[in-house]
Amino acid sequence: MVLLTSSTVSTIVSMGVICIFSAALFISGYVLQQQSVKNIQHALKPRDTSENAKHKPGPAFLNPVDRGLSGIDYEEDETPIGTDPHYGSLGNYAYLQMLSEPDPSDICSVILFFKKLSENGTAVEDRLFMYPEKWDRMSAEDLGTSASKALSILRAASFKYNIWLLPIDMATATAAGYSTTNTKLLHLGRMQFMQYDSVLYVQTPGLLLDTGKLDDMLLGRPLPLRYDKNRLESYNNEAWIPMPLRPDRDSDLPPVYLITVNNMENAKVEARTHIPNLALPGFGDIVAGPLRAAKLYESEDASRPGYVWFDNDRDGRVKWSDSPYFGTWRSQQAEVCQGLDLDEILYVDDER
Repeated sequence: MVLLTSSTVSTIVSMGVICIFSAALFISGYVLQQQSVKNIQHALKPRDTSENAKHKPGPAFLNPVDRGLSGIDYEEDETPIGTDPHYGSLGNYAYLQMLSEPDPSDICSVILFFKKLSENGTAVEDRLFMYPEKWDRMSAEDLGTSASKALSILRAASFKYNIWLLPIDMATATAAGYSTTNTKLLHLGRMQFMQYDSVLYVQTPGLLLDTGKLDDMLLGRPLPLRYDKNRLESYNNEAWIPMPLRPDRDSDLPPVYLITVNNMENAKVEARTHIPNLALPGFGDIVAGPLRAAKLYESEDASRPGYVWFDNDRDGRVKWSDSPYFGTWRSQQAEVCQGLDLDEILYVDDER
């Protein structure tokens, strides 16, 4: 029998404790190392570039010149080689509104549109607002008091209603002598839509009456999407009629405009634009102008569109045109922009 002194026992216990802690430390270090390796592998893993991968647009415009993308060519409706894209709930879609002038009434109408989309429920999750980037650099004095306040309300609403604000750099166009128009704005900013299967633009000012009907316009029928010679709807679509974007000729966009932008071979981009077939029953009246909306309102079946857009007079004010929806729009517009002078007229000098 071997007798252990107290000092020997103490030494053994101490060494045991040290061994236990050393083993625990080694195991912890190994676990952390493996986790780090997994994190690095995840970071280096290529992103999903499939057609249905969902990516949000960035907060800034991808200017081809400023971002080194000058080698990309835009072509209207060029035929690429592709597969059948999905449409409907499987796709990636967005609603779009845009303004080329900072009119406070129109800005508040944009806020109202996205507010109603958010509150009424929609199958189309993304909401985009496109505007000239120079607004972000203009002072309240240059913008006008009401316009400046309306833009502040819009920025706050963008967080509340999940609106993606897309400032578009138009300096190159204005330096070349072109005026700031919606068609120029869309032409310069359409690269923002490359991550979407399609984007539906509806004109503002306007009033959203039925979110479900507006969703049906975008999701209820096969869309043209990318050109594919093996898919009839891509080039001979019953619901959508091709309408090229002509920024050098037109200043305004059609009240309803379907935009599809896709990558192509040889560093080219396919941009396709369509308008709805107004003669198609149950489809052409989903978005209506003031006169057509008034006739639908007075019809016996009491049908109504999903969205009504309004005309402007020479001073830029919205025409009421005996529209049964004007009063509703005006009161709801005032609610989202309380205390603003919504009749303020503003003309922005493009040389600023």
